[in-house]
Amino acid sequence: VKQLKAYLTEQNANLNNQIKDSNATVAALSEDLTTLRDEVTRKNAAVSIVSAEAGLREASCSKVCAGSTGRSTSAWKYYSTSGITITVDMSACDFVAVPTVTTALEGRTSHWTTTGSSEVYSATATSFSIYIHKASGLRTSTALSWNLNIEWVAVGYIC
Repeated sequence: VKQLKAYLTEQNANLNNQIKDSNATVAALSEDLTTLRDEVTRKNAAVSIVSAEAGLREASCSKVCAGSTGRSTSAWKYYSTSGITITVDMSACDFVAVPTVTTALEGRTSHWTTTGSSEVYSATATSFSIYIHKASGLRTSTALSWNLNIEWVAVGYIC
């Protein structure tokens, strides 16, 4: 019985030491996790929205999303004899409110002779439209041959 009691006492001491070691490991991991969360929060804060039409939200909800309508794939549509239009799909950005959108007209030639490339119309959380005007006339076929496309950057909230 004495030997059994001594053995159990020794095993109990070993288990208590293992528990202390485990608690120390859990505490260290918890501290590492807190440090990692802080680092992720700092990196996410690299996008700072300082004003928004619908009001400011949590910084971790901000997102930058960018795209192009494509040099050979832009879906230009007739608007008038002197202009064309395009609706840009931003649904893959997952914005929950209308973002701030900046645009530029990119192409192979002659896009410098047009106007309207930075004027955003009908912006929603998922799309916006642009109207391109050229006083001497602009057709969709011309826009495609010039490889005209809209390059865009949107900054907004995803939560």
